[in-house]
Amino acid sequence: MKRLLVSAISLTMPTIAAISNPTPAGMNPIDAWEKLAPGVWRTKIGHSEKELSYTSLAARPPRFEALNALPEAPFPFQGEPVSSLQNDGLVLVRIPCEEDESIYGFGLQLDGINKSRRVLDLNVDHWSRGGGRTHAPVPFYISSKGYGVFFNTARFIKVHAQVGNRKDSSNNPAPVDRNPPPQEPAAGPWMAQPPANAIEANLRAQGLEVIVFSGENLQDIVSRYNLFCGGGAMPPLWGLGFWHRVPASFDAAESTKEVEEFAKHDMPLDVLGLEPGWMTRSYPCTFEWQKHRFPDPAGFTQAMLNRGVRLNLWENPYISPDAKIHKALEPLSGSHMVWLGIVPDLVLPEARQILTDQHREDHLAIGVSGYKIDEVDGYDHWLWPEHAVFPSGTSAESMRQTYGLLWQQMLQNDLYRPANTRTWSLVRSSNGAAAGMPFTLYSDSYDHAEYITGLSAASLGGILWTPEVRSAETPAEWLSRLQTVCFSPVAMLNAWASATKPWDFPEVTDQVREVIHLRMRLLPYLYTTFADYNRKGIPPIRAMILEDESMISTIEEKSAELDDVNNPYADGGMLILEQNDQFMFGPSILVAPYYGSHSKKRSVRLPKGDWFDFYTGEFVGNGTTIEVSSPERTPLFVKDGAVIPLLSKAINNTREAKDQTLEVRHYGKAPGSFELYEDDGLTFDHENGAFSLRNLAFEDGKGTETEINKGPRLFGEVANWISMGK
Repeated sequence: MKRLLVSAISLTMPTIAAISNPTPAGMNPIDAWEKLAPGVWRTKIGHSEKELSYTSLAARPPRFEALNALPEAPFPFQGEPVSSLQNDGLVLVRIPCEEDESIYGFGLQLDGINKSRRVLDLNVDHWSRGGGRTHAPVPFYISSKGYGVFFNTARFIKVHAQVGNRKDSSNNPAPVDRNPPPQEPAAGPWMAQPPANAIEANLRAQGLEVIVFSGENLQDIVSRYNLFCGGGAMPPLWGLGFWHRVPASFDAAESTKEVEEFAKHDMPLDVLGLEPGWMTRSYPCTFEWQKHRFPDPAGFTQAMLNRGVRLNLWENPYISPDAKIHKALEPLSGSHMVWLGIVPDLVLPEARQILTDQHREDHLAIGVSGYKIDEVDGYDHWLWPEHAVFPSGTSAESMRQTYGLLWQQMLQNDLYRPANTRTWSLVRSSNGAAAGMPFTLYSDSYDHAEYITGLSAASLGGILWTPEVRSAETPAEWLSRLQTVCFSPVAMLNAWASATKPWDFPEVTDQVREVIHLRMRLLPYLYTTFADYNRKGIPPIRAMILEDESMISTIEEKSAELDDVNNPYADGGMLILEQNDQFMFGPSILVAPYYGSHSKKRSVRLPKGDWFDFYTGEFVGNGTTIEVSSPERTPLFVKDGAVIPLLSKAINNTREAKDQTLEVRHYGKAPGSFELYEDDGLTFDHENGAFSLRNLAFEDGKGTETEINKGPRLFGEVANWISMGK
C-alpha cells in the first residue's frame, strides 16, 4: 500500500508513523494523520479552518457510533508518500497511485464512473460531458486498490487523475523514439500521454482538509464515507411512491382533475408536483401562492392530503422585487442577481430565518410536504461571476459550490426537522457530505443511457439521482424510461412542459401500470434498503463494482492512423470498458433496463454467484453474460439466498400499505434472511429508537419471522412464504 503526503501539523489524536520515502522536489510530505474512527483518517494543509467545508453543511454530524462498531482497516498509503504544496495562493496535494489503478467517482459524472487518466474541473454547473463540471461534482473518489479520498473544501478543484509526469518520479516509463531509423526497431509503443503515478488536485484556497477512508471492500469504503457525512437520508414512506409533476400553468381545478384521472386509470400516485405557475411571480420568484390559480391554498392542500397525495412545490431560489421578503433580504444578499432576482446569502443565519419563517407560514403550516429547488447548477452566464461579493464573506466560488447544498440544509434542518416531519424533495445541484440530505438530483439533459449511468455514479458519492421521465418518441421508449425510473430513489413523471400522462401510449399502458405497481409492492424491501443507507451508510441503489469488484472496468489503448492535419500524434486515445447500464437495487436485486438501441434486446453481465430470474425464480447464470429480449418487463435478477418481502397485493397510494400483509420470497438454494425495518413512516422519532426490526429467515424450505426490536409497524404480518428457487 502507499502513503499520502501532507504538511506536518500538530495533532492531539494518534497519527500514522512517518515512513522515509523520496518526496517530489519542492513539495512537503504529509506525515501527520489523525485517526478519527476505524478506517478513517484526516490531515490538514495550511489554514483549512478558514475555508468553508462540506462536512460543516452536512445534515447530521458523523455517525461515530456506527463507524466505531466497524472493524479496523489499514491505512492505505504506506509506500510512496503523499505530498502538498502551497505557493502564491495555490494548494496542491499529490496522492500516489499505481499505473494499473482504476479511479472511480467525483460525483454525478454521467459519461461513466471510471475517471482514470482524466483532467476534471470539479465545478457546480449544468452537465458538461467529460470535463468534470456537473450538478454534483463531489470531490470524493475511490480506488480499485481499496481506499477512498475526500477533499473536504467548498472550492473549485482541478484534478489531474493519472495525468502529468513529474521528472522526479521513480515510475516514469522509459522514453521511446517515435521515429527510429530502420536498423533500430522501436523499443515499445510510443504514447503521446503516458499514464502518471499520482492524483494531483489543486485549488486556490487558504488550506485544505483531506479525509481518507479504508475498508474491507469498495462498498465498505463508500459506506464509511456516508456514515462520516452523517449517514444516508431516511425518506418518509410516501416519498417512495409515484410522483407526477403537472404542466407549469396548471391551476387548482386542473391539478385536481389530473389526480382524479390517475385514479380512473388505476395508476398509483403519492406526490403531485406544482411547477412555476403556483407562484405570484416566477423567474425571479416570490414563493407566494398565485391566488388566481389557487384561491384557497390551504383548502387545496388539505383536499390533496385527504386523497393521500402530497404537494411538492417548484422554487427558483432567487427573490423577486415583488416578494414580501425582498426588502428584508436585500441587504443579506450577494452583489449580483440571477434572472434579476437577488441571491440570499444562506451562510447568514438572518437570511435563513427570513426564508424559513416565510416557508413555514405559507407552506408547511398548510401541509406542503417538499420542494423542487431548480436552477442552482449553472451555467457561468446564468449564475453570479467569481468576482461577486456576499455579505458573509463567503467567496463567490464557494457559494456556487454550495448554494444547492445550503438550500437543502436550510429546508431540512431549519424547516422540517424542527416540525418533526420528514420531507423527500428534489434539487438541481449538490456536493460533498450530502448523504443525509433528503433531496434527489435531476437534470434537463435527457439521454437515457446517461440517465442510467447516473444511478451508478451517484452511489459512489453519497448523493441520490432520479432518471425522471418527461416524454418519448415511441411507446417502447416510454415504457423503458418508466421502467428505469421505477427503480430509482424518486419514481417521477415530470410533465411540466410535455403534459404527458402514464397512459398516453395505450400500446404499453398495461406494462406501465405493472411496473409502477411492482415498485409499490416492493415498498417493504425498498424502505428497509433506505434504512440501511441511514443506519449503515450502504447506498440504496449502487454501481455494480460495489457488488462484485471483478466487474471493475479496464482501459485499452486505441490505435489510430497518422493524420498531419487531424491527428498529428496518431493518438487513438483510450477506451474505458465498463458496464454502467445495469445496477443494484437494494441488497439483492440487479436491474438491467432496456434503452435506446437496446430497447428490445440487451446483454446483462451477472456477478459471481448464482442468480435467478425475479419473476420466475429460474436459474439464469453465475459470473457470465446473458442475453434478454422481453422488453415488456424490466429485466430483474436476484442473488442466491436472497429474501425479498413484498406487499401481498398492488396498491395505488402508500397509505394503503399500512397493515398490508406480506408475501416473502426466497430465491435459490442457499439459506437467507432479511432484516425488515419499520417506523412511523413520517417523523424523526426513529432516531430515538422508535422503530421495529423483524428478521425474516428462510432455510430448509421453511420461513420464520423473529421480532428483534419492538416499535411502530408499517406493514402487516407475513401471509405467504414462497420459494422461488428452481
